[in-house]
Amino acid sequence: MIKLDKGVIVYICDSRGVRDIYDSDGSNTIAASEPLAVLVNKGTASASEILAGALKDNKRATLFGEPTYGKGKIQSVFKLSDGSGLAVTVARYETPAHIDIDKVGVIPDSPLPASFPKDGDGFCSCFEDPASVCNINRVQLFSR
Repeated sequence: MIKLDKGVIVYICDSRGVRDIYDSDGSNTIAASEPLAVLVNKGTASASEILAGALKDNKRATLFGEPTYGKGKIQSVFKLSDGSGLAVTVARYETPAHIDIDKVGVIPDSPLPASFPKDGDGFCSCFEDPASVCNINRVQLFSR
């Protein structure tokens, strides 16, 4: 489990501004001094997108890859009498740096090298082979 040092994780904002602040008190932080790289792409959404933004803005990790999904809206669904529902946006997420991620996502610090496989190209299996280009490039990423 990765825990943040003391700091803001996410702001919940409505039409009047910041409504709620979720933060970490820094207790039980694991290996806070160790470098941390996080791979992100358009499949990084929801809670993982909030975590990626918090790790980046709190300078706890370096993000590599592509922009995340970009779902920054918080919606409530109201059931209607005919059985259908109505989704109403009630708030939005902002990262600790007050960046609204809706439709743009969390922007990584650095793209992956071109030699890294993309989604659908055996990305996960690439890391299983110690001699693969992924593991060679992983060493290069961490030795910057």
